[in-house]
Amino acid sequence: MSVNGRLFTWVSLVAVGGIDSLLLAHWGDRHGVRGWVVPVAALVLNGLVLARQAVSLRVHGRTLQRLDGTLAALRKSMVRDQILADIGTGLLTAADTTAVHELAVEGAAALLADTSDALAVVLAPDVDELVVTAAAGTELDGTDTGLVGRRVAPPAALRTLLQSGEVLGIGSIAELGVPGIDSTRSALILPLVVNGRFFGVIVATSERSLHAELRRALETLRTQVALALDGAALTAELTRRALHDPLTGLGNRTLIGERMVQALARARRTGSRVGVLLIDLNGFKPINDTLGHEAGDELLRAVAGRLTHCVRLEDTVGRLGGDEFVVVLEDLPDLAAAARVAERVVEAVAKPIVVDGRELPASASVGVAISNDASLPDELLRQADSAMYTAKKTRKTGAFAVWGSGI
Repeated sequence: MSVNGRLFTWVSLVAVGGIDSLLLAHWGDRHGVRGWVVPVAALVLNGLVLARQAVSLRVHGRTLQRLDGTLAALRKSMVRDQILADIGTGLLTAADTTAVHELAVEGAAALLADTSDALAVVLAPDVDELVVTAAAGTELDGTDTGLVGRRVAPPAALRTLLQSGEVLGIGSIAELGVPGIDSTRSALILPLVVNGRFFGVIVATSERSLHAELRRALETLRTQVALALDGAALTAELTRRALHDPLTGLGNRTLIGERMVQALARARRTGSRVGVLLIDLNGFKPINDTLGHEAGDELLRAVAGRLTHCVRLEDTVGRLGGDEFVVVLEDLPDLAAAARVAERVVEAVAKPIVVDGRELPASASVGVAISNDASLPDELLRQADSAMYTAKKTRKTGAFAVWGSGI
Protein backbone atom coordinates (compact mmCIF):
# COMPACT_ATOMS: atom_id res chain seq x y z
CA MET A 1 0.00 0.00 0.00
CA SER A 2 1.31 3.44 -0.88
CA VAL A 3 1.77 6.30 1.60
CA ASN A 4 -1.27 8.13 0.15
CA GLY A 5 -3.38 4.99 0.48
CA ARG A 6 -2.47 4.51 4.15
CA LEU A 7 -3.15 8.22 4.88
CA PHE A 8 -6.59 7.98 3.24
CA THR A 9 -7.47 4.93 5.37
CA TRP A 10 -6.49 6.66 8.62
CA VAL A 11 -8.46 9.79 7.68
CA SER A 12 -11.49 7.60 6.94
CA LEU A 13 -11.27 5.93 10.35
CA VAL A 14 -10.98 9.27 12.15
CA ALA A 15 -13.93 10.60 10.17
CA VAL A 16 -16.09 7.63 11.20
CA GLY A 17 -15.15 8.20 14.87
CA GLY A 18 -16.05 11.89 14.61
CA ILE A 19 -19.41 11.19 13.04
CA ASP A 20 -20.23 8.66 15.78
CA SER A 21 -19.41 11.25 18.42
CA LEU A 22 -21.71 13.83 16.78
CA LEU A 23 -24.55 11.31 16.53
CA LEU A 24 -24.12 10.37 20.17
CA ALA A 25 -24.26 13.99 21.28
CA HIS A 26 -27.36 14.58 19.20
CA TRP A 27 -29.09 11.48 20.62
CA GLY A 28 -28.38 12.52 24.20
CA ASP A 29 -30.05 15.87 23.70
CA ARG A 30 -33.35 14.24 22.64
CA HIS A 31 -33.51 11.22 25.00
CA GLY A 32 -32.96 10.68 28.64
CA VAL A 33 -30.41 8.53 30.42
CA ARG A 34 -32.22 5.38 29.37
CA GLY A 35 -31.98 6.38 25.77
CA TRP A 36 -28.19 6.20 26.01
CA VAL A 37 -28.02 2.39 26.26
CA VAL A 38 -28.50 1.58 22.57
CA PRO A 39 -26.24 4.28 21.09
CA VAL A 40 -23.48 3.63 23.65
CA ALA A 41 -23.55 -0.08 22.83
CA ALA A 42 -23.46 0.74 19.12
CA LEU A 43 -20.63 3.17 19.73
CA VAL A 44 -18.59 0.60 21.69
CA LEU A 45 -19.13 -1.98 18.97
CA ASN A 46 -18.17 0.53 16.31
CA GLY A 47 -15.10 1.51 18.36
CA LEU A 48 -14.00 -2.12 18.55
CA VAL A 49 -14.36 -2.42 14.80
CA LEU A 50 -12.34 0.78 14.30
CA ALA A 51 -9.65 -0.42 16.69
CA ARG A 52 -9.41 -3.74 14.89
CA GLN A 53 -9.12 -1.91 11.57
CA ALA A 54 -6.37 0.33 12.99
CA VAL A 55 -4.41 -2.68 14.28
CA SER A 56 -4.82 -4.44 10.95
CA LEU A 57 -3.64 -1.34 9.13
CA ARG A 58 -0.48 -1.19 11.25
CA VAL A 59 0.20 -4.89 10.69
CA HIS A 60 -0.35 -4.55 6.96
CA GLY A 61 1.93 -1.50 6.91
CA ARG A 62 4.76 -3.42 8.54
CA THR A 63 4.18 -6.34 6.16
CA LEU A 64 4.29 -4.02 3.18
CA GLN A 65 7.50 -2.46 4.46
CA ARG A 66 9.07 -5.87 4.74
CA LEU A 67 7.79 -6.74 1.28
CA ASP A 68 9.22 -3.50 -0.13
CA GLY A 69 12.58 -4.36 1.43
CA THR A 70 12.44 -7.86 -0.01
CA LEU A 71 11.59 -6.56 -3.48
CA ALA A 72 14.42 -4.02 -3.28
CA ALA A 73 16.86 -6.76 -2.28
CA LEU A 74 15.53 -8.94 -5.10
CA ARG A 75 16.04 -6.14 -7.61
CA LYS A 76 19.62 -5.65 -6.41
CA SER A 77 20.22 -9.39 -6.64
CA MET A 78 18.89 -9.41 -10.21
CA VAL A 79 21.20 -6.50 -11.08
CA ARG A 80 24.19 -8.38 -9.64
CA ASP A 81 23.22 -11.52 -11.57
CA GLN A 82 22.98 -9.49 -14.78
CA ILE A 83 26.41 -7.95 -14.15
CA LEU A 84 27.92 -11.41 -13.63
CA ALA A 85 26.19 -12.71 -16.77
CA ASP A 86 27.49 -9.80 -18.87
CA ILE A 87 31.03 -10.15 -17.53
CA GLY A 88 30.88 -13.91 -18.08
CA THR A 89 29.92 -13.36 -21.71
CA GLY A 90 32.77 -10.91 -22.16
CA LEU A 91 35.27 -13.29 -20.56
CA LEU A 92 34.34 -15.99 -23.06
CA THR A 93 35.69 -13.83 -25.89
CA ALA A 94 38.58 -12.16 -24.03
CA ALA A 95 41.67 -12.49 -26.21
CA ASP A 96 44.38 -12.33 -23.54
CA THR A 97 45.09 -11.79 -19.86
CA THR A 98 45.02 -8.00 -20.24
CA ALA A 99 41.44 -8.13 -21.50
CA VAL A 100 40.51 -10.52 -18.67
CA HIS A 101 42.00 -8.19 -16.05
CA GLU A 102 40.10 -5.20 -17.44
CA LEU A 103 36.82 -7.13 -17.40
CA ALA A 104 37.56 -8.28 -13.84
CA VAL A 105 37.87 -4.75 -12.44
CA GLU A 106 34.93 -3.59 -14.56
CA GLY A 107 32.76 -6.32 -13.06
CA ALA A 108 33.97 -5.78 -9.51
CA ALA A 109 33.44 -2.01 -9.77
CA ALA A 110 29.91 -2.57 -11.11
CA LEU A 111 29.08 -4.90 -8.21
CA LEU A 112 30.46 -2.30 -5.77
CA ALA A 113 28.61 0.60 -7.43
CA ASP A 114 26.12 1.00 -4.54
CA THR A 115 28.86 1.20 -1.91
CA SER A 116 30.71 4.32 -0.87
CA ASP A 117 34.02 5.18 -2.54
CA ALA A 118 34.50 1.65 -3.90
CA LEU A 119 37.70 0.49 -5.57
CA ALA A 120 38.69 -2.75 -7.30
CA VAL A 121 42.17 -3.72 -8.47
CA VAL A 122 43.75 -6.79 -10.05
CA LEU A 123 47.29 -7.80 -9.12
CA ALA A 124 49.16 -10.32 -11.26
CA PRO A 125 52.18 -12.37 -10.12
CA ASP A 126 55.63 -11.36 -11.32
CA VAL A 127 58.32 -13.60 -9.78
CA ASP A 128 58.03 -12.91 -6.00
CA GLU A 129 56.00 -9.72 -6.41
CA LEU A 130 52.47 -8.74 -7.36
CA VAL A 131 51.94 -5.92 -9.86
CA VAL A 132 48.72 -3.91 -10.30
CA THR A 133 47.53 -4.51 -13.86
CA ALA A 134 44.06 -2.87 -13.76
CA ALA A 135 41.99 -0.71 -11.41
CA ALA A 136 38.48 0.76 -11.44
CA GLY A 137 35.86 2.02 -9.01
CA THR A 138 33.06 4.47 -8.27
CA GLU A 139 35.55 7.30 -7.73
CA LEU A 140 37.65 6.44 -10.80
CA ASP A 141 37.07 7.17 -14.46
CA GLY A 142 37.90 3.82 -16.06
CA THR A 143 41.37 2.45 -15.49
CA ASP A 144 43.36 4.34 -12.89
CA THR A 145 46.83 4.81 -14.32
CA GLY A 146 48.01 6.04 -10.91
CA LEU A 147 47.65 2.55 -9.47
CA VAL A 148 48.48 0.47 -12.51
CA GLY A 149 52.08 -0.68 -12.51
CA ARG A 150 52.62 -0.39 -8.77
CA ARG A 151 54.27 -3.39 -7.16
CA VAL A 152 53.95 -5.11 -3.80
CA ALA A 153 55.97 -7.87 -2.19
CA PRO A 154 53.64 -9.77 0.17
CA PRO A 155 55.25 -11.66 3.07
CA ALA A 156 55.89 -15.34 2.50
CA ALA A 157 53.11 -16.43 4.87
CA LEU A 158 50.53 -14.22 3.14
CA ARG A 159 51.70 -15.34 -0.30
CA THR A 160 51.24 -18.96 0.76
CA LEU A 161 47.66 -18.20 1.84
CA LEU A 162 46.93 -16.42 -1.44
CA GLN A 163 48.34 -19.29 -3.50
CA SER A 164 46.11 -21.69 -1.58
CA GLY A 165 43.05 -19.78 -2.82
CA GLU A 166 41.79 -18.69 0.60
CA VAL A 167 39.60 -15.57 0.54
CA LEU A 168 40.93 -12.99 3.00
CA GLY A 169 39.24 -10.05 4.70
CA ILE A 170 40.16 -6.61 5.94
CA GLY A 171 42.82 -7.90 8.32
CA SER A 172 45.09 -8.75 5.40
CA ILE A 173 44.83 -5.59 3.29
CA ALA A 174 47.39 -3.75 5.41
CA GLU A 175 49.74 -6.74 5.22
CA LEU A 176 49.33 -6.87 1.44
CA GLY A 177 50.26 -3.20 1.33
CA VAL A 178 48.97 -2.04 -2.05
CA PRO A 179 50.14 1.58 -2.51
CA GLY A 180 47.24 3.98 -2.78
CA ILE A 181 44.73 1.78 -0.90
CA ASP A 182 43.81 2.83 2.64
CA SER A 183 44.35 -0.15 4.95
CA THR A 184 41.43 0.91 7.18
CA ARG A 185 38.84 0.39 4.44
CA SER A 186 36.60 -2.64 4.33
CA ALA A 187 38.27 -5.04 1.91
CA LEU A 188 38.07 -8.48 0.38
CA ILE A 189 41.11 -10.20 -1.18
CA LEU A 190 40.07 -12.82 -3.72
CA PRO A 191 42.89 -15.09 -4.96
CA LEU A 192 42.66 -16.33 -8.54
CA VAL A 193 43.64 -20.00 -8.37
CA VAL A 194 42.74 -22.88 -10.70
CA ASN A 195 44.13 -26.40 -10.25
CA GLY A 196 46.97 -25.10 -8.12
CA ARG A 197 47.97 -22.39 -10.62
CA PHE A 198 48.10 -18.92 -9.08
CA PHE A 199 47.06 -16.11 -11.44
CA GLY A 200 46.98 -13.20 -8.96
CA VAL A 201 44.27 -11.57 -6.84
CA ILE A 202 41.26 -9.28 -7.07
CA VAL A 203 41.11 -6.71 -4.25
CA ALA A 204 37.69 -5.11 -3.61
CA THR A 205 37.55 -2.26 -1.08
CA SER A 206 34.92 0.18 0.18
CA GLU A 207 34.41 2.66 3.01
CA ARG A 208 31.38 0.63 4.13
CA SER A 209 31.31 -3.04 5.06
CA LEU A 210 30.69 -5.54 2.27
CA HIS A 211 27.47 -7.42 3.03
CA ALA A 212 27.12 -11.17 2.59
CA GLU A 213 25.25 -11.04 -0.74
CA LEU A 214 27.88 -8.74 -2.24
CA ARG A 215 30.69 -10.96 -0.98
CA ARG A 216 29.05 -13.98 -2.62
CA ALA A 217 28.73 -12.09 -5.91
CA LEU A 218 32.40 -11.06 -5.76
CA GLU A 219 33.41 -14.66 -5.09
CA THR A 220 31.39 -15.76 -8.12
CA LEU A 221 33.22 -13.12 -10.18
CA ARG A 222 36.49 -14.45 -8.78
CA THR A 223 35.65 -17.94 -10.09
CA GLN A 224 34.72 -16.60 -13.53
CA VAL A 225 37.93 -14.58 -13.82
CA ALA A 226 40.17 -17.40 -12.59
CA LEU A 227 38.72 -19.82 -15.14
CA ALA A 228 39.11 -17.21 -17.90
CA LEU A 229 42.77 -16.64 -16.96
CA ASP A 230 43.36 -20.39 -16.95
CA GLY A 231 41.82 -20.60 -20.42
CA ALA A 232 43.89 -17.65 -21.66
CA ALA A 233 47.07 -19.25 -20.31
CA LEU A 234 46.22 -22.53 -22.03
CA THR A 235 45.50 -20.74 -25.32
CA ALA A 236 48.78 -18.82 -25.06
CA GLU A 237 50.69 -22.04 -24.37
CA LEU A 238 49.09 -23.83 -27.30
CA THR A 239 49.82 -20.86 -29.55
CA ARG A 240 53.41 -20.76 -28.35
CA ARG A 241 53.85 -24.46 -29.07
CA ALA A 242 52.29 -24.08 -32.50
CA LEU A 243 54.59 -21.19 -33.45
CA HIS A 244 57.85 -22.02 -31.67
CA ASP A 245 60.56 -24.64 -31.85
CA PRO A 246 60.36 -26.83 -28.70
CA LEU A 247 64.13 -27.31 -28.46
CA THR A 248 65.39 -23.72 -28.73
CA GLY A 249 62.25 -21.67 -28.06
CA LEU A 250 62.81 -19.77 -31.30
CA GLY A 251 60.08 -19.20 -33.84
CA ASN A 252 59.35 -22.10 -36.18
CA ARG A 253 58.73 -22.05 -39.93
CA THR A 254 55.08 -20.99 -39.45
CA LEU A 255 55.96 -17.98 -37.28
CA ILE A 256 58.79 -16.99 -39.62
CA GLY A 257 56.37 -17.04 -42.55
CA GLU A 258 53.88 -14.80 -40.71
CA ARG A 259 56.59 -12.34 -39.64
CA MET A 260 57.94 -12.12 -43.19
CA VAL A 261 54.51 -11.33 -44.60
CA GLN A 262 54.03 -8.58 -42.00
CA ALA A 263 57.54 -7.20 -42.46
CA LEU A 264 57.24 -7.03 -46.25
CA ALA A 265 53.88 -5.25 -45.98
CA ARG A 266 55.39 -2.63 -43.65
CA ALA A 267 58.43 -2.24 -45.91
CA ARG A 268 56.22 -1.44 -48.91
CA ARG A 269 54.42 1.25 -46.89
CA THR A 270 57.57 2.84 -45.49
CA GLY A 271 59.99 2.35 -48.37
CA SER A 272 62.40 0.34 -46.21
CA ARG A 273 63.88 -3.12 -46.86
CA VAL A 274 63.61 -6.56 -45.26
CA GLY A 275 66.69 -8.69 -44.91
CA VAL A 276 66.67 -12.50 -44.58
CA LEU A 277 69.64 -14.45 -43.24
CA LEU A 278 69.65 -18.23 -43.66
CA ILE A 279 72.24 -19.83 -41.36
CA ASP A 280 73.60 -23.36 -41.55
CA LEU A 281 76.05 -24.79 -38.99
CA ASN A 282 79.18 -26.38 -40.39
CA GLY A 283 80.28 -29.74 -38.99
CA PHE A 284 77.16 -30.31 -36.90
CA LYS A 285 76.54 -33.89 -38.02
CA PRO A 286 79.89 -35.25 -36.75
CA ILE A 287 79.19 -33.72 -33.33
CA ASN A 288 75.82 -35.49 -33.20
CA ASP A 289 77.36 -38.77 -34.36
CA THR A 290 80.33 -38.77 -31.98
CA LEU A 291 79.01 -37.04 -28.85
CA GLY A 292 75.32 -37.90 -29.09
CA HIS A 293 72.12 -35.98 -29.61
CA GLU A 294 72.17 -34.41 -26.15
CA ALA A 295 75.44 -32.64 -26.93
CA GLY A 296 74.04 -31.63 -30.32
CA ASP A 297 70.92 -30.21 -28.68
CA GLU A 298 73.03 -28.20 -26.22
CA LEU A 299 75.02 -26.80 -29.14
CA LEU A 300 71.82 -25.78 -30.97
CA ARG A 301 70.48 -24.04 -27.86
CA ALA A 302 73.76 -22.17 -27.40
CA VAL A 303 73.75 -21.03 -31.03
CA ALA A 304 70.11 -19.91 -30.71
CA GLY A 305 71.04 -17.69 -27.76
CA ARG A 306 73.94 -16.13 -29.63
CA LEU A 307 71.81 -15.40 -32.69
CA THR A 308 69.22 -13.66 -30.52
CA HIS A 309 71.93 -11.35 -29.15
CA CYS A 310 73.05 -10.41 -32.67
CA VAL A 311 69.75 -8.76 -33.65
CA ARG A 312 67.35 -6.07 -32.44
CA LEU A 313 64.13 -6.66 -30.51
CA GLU A 314 62.02 -5.99 -33.61
CA ASP A 315 63.86 -8.65 -35.62
CA THR A 316 62.90 -12.35 -35.58
CA VAL A 317 65.15 -15.38 -35.10
CA GLY A 318 63.80 -18.82 -35.98
CA ARG A 319 64.85 -22.41 -36.48
CA LEU A 320 63.76 -24.13 -39.67
CA GLY A 321 64.85 -27.57 -38.51
CA GLY A 322 68.04 -29.56 -37.98
CA ASP A 323 70.98 -27.14 -37.88
CA GLU A 324 69.32 -24.45 -40.05
CA PHE A 325 68.33 -21.09 -38.58
CA VAL A 326 66.80 -17.99 -40.14
CA VAL A 327 66.81 -14.31 -39.18
CA VAL A 328 64.29 -11.76 -40.46
CA LEU A 329 65.62 -8.18 -40.27
CA GLU A 330 63.00 -5.44 -40.47
CA ASP A 331 63.17 -1.78 -41.47
CA LEU A 332 66.62 -1.88 -43.10
CA PRO A 333 67.91 1.10 -45.09
CA ASP A 334 70.02 -0.98 -47.51
CA LEU A 335 71.88 -4.21 -48.20
CA ALA A 336 74.94 -3.11 -46.23
CA ALA A 337 72.92 -3.15 -42.98
CA ALA A 338 71.97 -6.81 -43.53
CA ALA A 339 75.58 -7.68 -44.36
CA ARG A 340 76.77 -6.18 -41.09
CA VAL A 341 74.37 -8.39 -39.14
CA ALA A 342 75.56 -11.44 -41.13
CA GLU A 343 79.13 -10.61 -40.18
CA ARG A 344 78.18 -10.41 -36.50
CA VAL A 345 76.44 -13.79 -36.77
CA VAL A 346 79.53 -15.46 -38.30
CA GLU A 347 81.75 -14.03 -35.55
CA ALA A 348 79.35 -14.93 -32.73
CA VAL A 349 78.91 -18.56 -33.81
CA ALA A 350 82.66 -19.02 -34.28
CA LYS A 351 83.38 -18.37 -30.59
CA PRO A 352 84.05 -21.55 -28.58
CA ILE A 353 80.98 -23.36 -27.24
CA VAL A 354 81.48 -25.51 -24.15
CA VAL A 355 79.16 -28.48 -23.61
CA ASP A 356 79.67 -30.78 -20.58
CA GLY A 357 83.15 -29.38 -20.07
CA ARG A 358 84.17 -29.99 -23.67
CA GLU A 359 84.84 -27.21 -26.14
CA LEU A 360 82.98 -27.86 -29.39
CA PRO A 361 84.02 -26.35 -32.70
CA ALA A 362 81.30 -24.32 -34.42
CA SER A 363 81.04 -22.15 -37.48
CA ALA A 364 78.26 -20.94 -39.71
CA SER A 365 77.63 -20.37 -43.39
CA VAL A 366 75.21 -17.50 -43.88
CA GLY A 367 73.20 -16.54 -46.95
CA VAL A 368 71.82 -13.01 -47.20
CA ALA A 369 68.88 -11.79 -49.29
CA ILE A 370 67.37 -8.31 -49.36
CA SER A 371 63.82 -7.46 -50.42
CA ASN A 372 62.50 -5.21 -53.14
CA ASP A 373 58.98 -3.88 -53.70
CA ALA A 374 57.87 -7.12 -55.39
CA SER A 375 59.52 -9.66 -53.06
CA LEU A 376 57.56 -12.61 -51.66
CA PRO A 377 58.45 -14.57 -48.49
CA ASP A 378 59.23 -17.89 -50.22
CA GLU A 379 61.26 -16.09 -52.86
CA LEU A 380 63.43 -14.38 -50.24
CA LEU A 381 64.02 -17.67 -48.43
CA ARG A 382 65.08 -19.37 -51.68
CA GLN A 383 67.46 -16.53 -52.46
CA ALA A 384 68.98 -16.65 -48.96
CA ASP A 385 69.28 -20.44 -49.21
CA SER A 386 71.09 -20.16 -52.55
CA ALA A 387 73.47 -17.55 -51.11
CA MET A 388 74.11 -19.81 -48.09
CA TYR A 389 75.30 -22.64 -50.38
CA THR A 390 77.54 -20.13 -52.14
CA ALA A 391 79.10 -19.33 -48.77
CA LYS A 392 79.56 -23.06 -48.01
CA LYS A 393 81.51 -23.55 -51.25
CA THR A 394 84.30 -21.33 -49.90
CA ARG A 395 85.07 -24.11 -47.37
CA LYS A 396 85.99 -21.46 -44.84
CA THR A 397 85.26 -22.03 -41.15
CA GLY A 398 82.67 -19.29 -41.38
CA ALA A 399 81.52 -17.03 -44.19
CA PHE A 400 78.50 -15.21 -45.57
CA ALA A 401 77.35 -14.52 -49.09
CA VAL A 402 74.82 -12.07 -50.48
CA TRP A 403 72.33 -13.16 -53.12
CA GLY A 404 73.48 -11.90 -56.49
CA SER A 405 76.68 -10.38 -55.12
CA GLY A 406 78.94 -13.33 -54.30
CA ILE A 407 80.88 -13.58 -51.04
